[in-house]
Amino acid sequence: MIEELVYYLGAKTQSPAARRLGYVYETAALQAKHRRYRTAWRPHLHATRQALLAAANIDTRGTALILGGGIVKDLPVSELLERFECIILLDIVFTYQARRLAQLWPGRILCCYYDVTGVIDSLAKYRCLPPIERLSAFQQPNAKMPPVCWVASVNCLTQLPILPMRWLQHCGIEDRSLDEFYRALIQDHLNWLMGWQVRACLITEVEEQHFDRNGSLIGSVDHRPLLQDFQQKADCLSRWTWHLHPRGALSSRYSETRTVEAWSYPDSRNSH
Repeated sequence: MIEELVYYLGAKTQSPAARRLGYVYETAALQAKHRRYRTAWRPHLHATRQALLAAANIDTRGTALILGGGIVKDLPVSELLERFECIILLDIVFTYQARRLAQLWPGRILCCYYDVTGVIDSLAKYRCLPPIERLSAFQQPNAKMPPVCWVASVNCLTQLPILPMRWLQHCGIEDRSLDEFYRALIQDHLNWLMGWQVRACLITEVEEQHFDRNGSLIGSVDHRPLLQDFQQKADCLSRWTWHLHPRGALSSRYSETRTVEAWSYPDSRNSH
């Protein structure tokens, strides 16, 4: 608890709504897990970095945009700085470590506070489901942003709906509506990623596996059906297993793993 409190105090957001919905707390909890499970998570972090470097093998040295960079532990920052003039990290919460990197590399690493779902303020204010059509329009984080030549979404796709849905459940929204909202947020993010019309990288979990204390599989969740349209247009770079909650980590002594995949989407301006 003391460790999470330290991380909580070091995490910053510019959105009171994000703090209200629990984003700062969840960021602190994730930092604590990075430290607590560092041995089990090391192969996942390494695979993520390698996939990003493979996807970022492009001809131009411009600006890279990375969504999910608030913690930065899974980003090969030094290597990416050799390939790009500027790296813009997008997230709704930034840790002290991410902000420190921006201070060490002024003008080359930028922390841009951004709600990619576009609904956090509305949820906090009105406590009800936003119109689904609000999720369909491509929005650039900042009109003054330099031209972007490469975009990446890193380990955040299936996480985007979690806190909004938890908030809406607390507000009494029925499960059927929440399922539609979940699917809409996932599709909206994929549309957002492709909407940049530059080469894009998606790293995301595609399946969850839950095991009992004896290591027997007791349940799984397959996210692949939600990714079919995107995957038909993209190339799979790699696939690996992430031991999210290693055996003995949970109080019930259950464990959880994730199948993670990295995909590269072509520059649509040059694909015709």
